[in-house]
Amino acid sequence: MEKWFGISLLELILVIFILSILVGLSLPEFNLLLQQKQGEATLRKLASAIQLAKTSAISSGHTVTLCRSADGNICGGQWRDGVILFTDINGDRTIGEDDALLQYVQFPDSAGELSFRAFQNKQYLQLTSSGFTRNQNGNFTYCPDNGQASLAKQLIINRTARLRYAIDSDGDGLKEDSQGKPIRCK
Repeated sequence: MEKWFGISLLELILVIFILSILVGLSLPEFNLLLQQKQGEATLRKLASAIQLAKTSAISSGHTVTLCRSADGNICGGQWRDGVILFTDINGDRTIGEDDALLQYVQFPDSAGELSFRAFQNKQYLQLTSSGFTRNQNGNFTYCPDNGQASLAKQLIINRTARLRYAIDSDGDGLKEDSQGKPIRCK
């Protein structure tokens, strides 16, 4: 056999074969890591939007509304589509003449479901000029498309608009919500 840089054709084929097996074995772990990072990125963008809403409400002296939006102009659609933040001077959850759109946040890389569960089951979040929510403590839960609970993430918001991420406090591989119960995906 002809040698090429000290490697025979048989050795080269053997190395390629072994590398293809290793790549094949690591691919599921890579997909798992990718799903985990997508959920983290989605909740980080959402947390940043909530912080901006809080800061804007305090600095403007007006209520700021955060709601789900599919088009970036009006409230509606699914949470996974995106969110808009706007000054909401009269608190009616629509962008009126005196209101200003502050930000439109989309989650294009999100391969999962995002839901908001809050006191009184309102599907919007309003922050007052004092930086508090309007009695809306709750949580945003991210579940991957495959429904794997170990990849679920949650952003918890209290009445003072303080945010925290759910953690796995008992080491069972599932993060717990604000009541200490494991986060479940449908």
